[in-house]
Amino acid sequence: MASNPVKTSFFGSSYKTSFYIRKAFTSCGIYEARGEASVYFPCELVESYYPGKLYSKVSSGGKWGLVENGSVFSLEVKCVQKGNEIMFLVENGKFLGWHGNCFQKSVARFRSLCRLQFKRLMYAWGKAGGLLLALLSGSREYTEKSVSNAFRDSGLSHILALSGMHLGLFGGIARFLGRKASGRNLGDAIQLGAVAFFVWFAGISPSLFRAFLAALILYLNSFFRMNRPEGLSLLSFCFIIHCVIFPSHILEPAFMLSYASLAGIMIFGKIFRKWYPIFIPYKIRISLSDSSAAQLSTAPVAIRLFGRLMPQGIVASLFVSPLVFLFLYLGLFGVIICLLVPFLSVPISAIMSGLYFLISKLVLFFSFK
Repeated sequence: MASNPVKTSFFGSSYKTSFYIRKAFTSCGIYEARGEASVYFPCELVESYYPGKLYSKVSSGGKWGLVENGSVFSLEVKCVQKGNEIMFLVENGKFLGWHGNCFQKSVARFRSLCRLQFKRLMYAWGKAGGLLLALLSGSREYTEKSVSNAFRDSGLSHILALSGMHLGLFGGIARFLGRKASGRNLGDAIQLGAVAFFVWFAGISPSLFRAFLAALILYLNSFFRMNRPEGLSLLSFCFIIHCVIFPSHILEPAFMLSYASLAGIMIFGKIFRKWYPIFIPYKIRISLSDSSAAQLSTAPVAIRLFGRLMPQGIVASLFVSPLVFLFLYLGLFGVIICLLVPFLSVPISAIMSGLYFLISKLVLFFSFK
């Protein structure tokens, strides 16, 4: 299994995953197979270990395992054609273990168990935990559907997508602590290590991998004391490397939106800053300009994907983004505190729930619902 499961509306409700194929079994015999395929799992198979997702029976030929990146399955699938795409829906299967040597298997299993335990902790925090789970791990099983749709309809879907914002937050904290303790070089190394850990834990999505590539290039640039690359050149270099390593990402909406929005900010951001009145405070003018540039550059993709534009996202981001940053900061420190002092989970959960209530109301307001 080459990716984390992502919940979709296909086949009623299912989880989309990406698999590297080793062998294909058909009624005519066994064939060697190579390549990558999108496979859809019924919810009851993926959620059989999830908190609050109880199923009385999991139909499998053996012990069922966690459906996570690195797991190996023998699957019985049904082929469904939609347009030019052939989709594979799992009807039955058997968990065979984890991919790789002993070390790789241990790491993959450890990661999957960490993600499961994190879901259990976030489940205990209720609706606020569902949003924090989506922001920190990309799993949206516990995010309210109305709120998730409102993020999309208000032009704020980029906030839920794992991206540079999340890496910057996570890496920034690590860099601050590292530099305080040991200076610039080790501080930068700690920042890169924290960023790599976040990507490893959350899984590789197009926008997250783009941000990781940029962070790695900037770290190497700083380590060798080279001149900092110009923004558009750095983005172009990341684009080329990304296409070579993960060519399958090119057709994914997150890939298009991620690169288009950043390119738009770099190209059109300064133009919009001149258009907004000078009496608007500088930081607000910067935010409005960047949001406007991103909306302009992603408009063709948004129209193709959603059938409409969401210009209210320009203003909505002014109010929602700072609250989401605060929500993430409090959530990160809250998780650490709860692991060290479990009985503080209740008051921390109450604080997070209050902030979540404010965020959800704002997002619903800007989605005009």
